[in-house]
Amino acid sequence: MNETRAGAVAVGRAAEQALEPLGARLRAAADTDGPLGVAPGLRPTGGGWFPVADLAARPRERLGALIAESERRWQAPPHVAAALWWKNFSYWTTLPVALGWALNRRVPVLTAETAMLSTPAAEPGMLVAMREPRVATGDARELGAVIADSLLRDLHAPVIEALHTLTRAGRRGLWGSVAEALVHPLVTFAADLLDDPGDGARTLLESVGEPVAGLVELPALPELRRRTCCLWVTLDQGICPTCCVTGTADTARDGERRSAGARS
Repeated sequence: MNETRAGAVAVGRAAEQALEPLGARLRAAADTDGPLGVAPGLRPTGGGWFPVADLAARPRERLGALIAESERRWQAPPHVAAALWWKNFSYWTTLPVALGWALNRRVPVLTAETAMLSTPAAEPGMLVAMREPRVATGDARELGAVIADSLLRDLHAPVIEALHTLTRAGRRGLWGSVAEALVHPLVTFAADLLDDPGDGARTLLESVGEPVAGLVELPALPELRRRTCCLWVTLDQGICPTCCVTGTADTARDGERRSAGARS
C-alpha cells in the first residue's frame, strides 16, 4: 500500500480485497434496481473495452460517434445530445466512487487511464470498469482530494473540454451532472449507510470542492435539486426529479429517482 498526500492507495490483490464490499453492494443494487452501468466487480470481461482516455484523444472520433448516436436517439441538437450522454457517463463513472466513500471509505481510483468503457446495445448503454484494481483509503478530507485529483481532474475534465469543443455544451452544466452523480447515490443506494445522508452529501461535495461545490441543493431529503440544467427538459418529454428549471419537480419518485441521473 502506497502513501500519498491524500491517504493510502492500494493496488493488485490488496485493492481487490478492499473493493469486495463495494462489489457486493453494487451487485445487490443491480438485483434490486435493474442493470447498472458498472461492470460486476469493476472488472472488464469480454471484448469491446477501451480506456476512457481515448474519448478526449484527438481527433475525438470515438467521442463524436457516441454523441452522434445520442443525437439520433433523442432527436436532439448536438449540445443537448452531448449533455445527455454526459449525464449518463458521469453518473456511472461516479457511482462506485460515491458508494465506496459512503460504504467504508474505500474509494476506487478511476482515472482516464485506469477507467475502461464499453458501449453494449443493452440498457443503460455503457459499462464502466477498471484496468487494474486500485483503491484509496483515508478520511473524508483526504478522499475528497483523491476524488478531485483522479475522477474529476484526470478523468472528467478532459472529456468535458472535448465535449465543449465538439458541441459547445456548457462546462458548468456538465459539472452540474458530476455534482448530482456524487450526491444521488448517497440519498438512494447508500441512504441506509449514513446516519444523515444529507450531511454526508454536503461533506462529500465540500471535501471534493471546485468545480462541483455549490452545484446541488439539498432542501429536504430525499429531494435534491440541481443549480444547472442537464437539458433533458428541452426535449419536451417531461422533467427530471432534480430539475432546476421548474418550481416543483412533480415527476415520479422512489424507483425512478434511482435511475433518473443515468437513464435520461
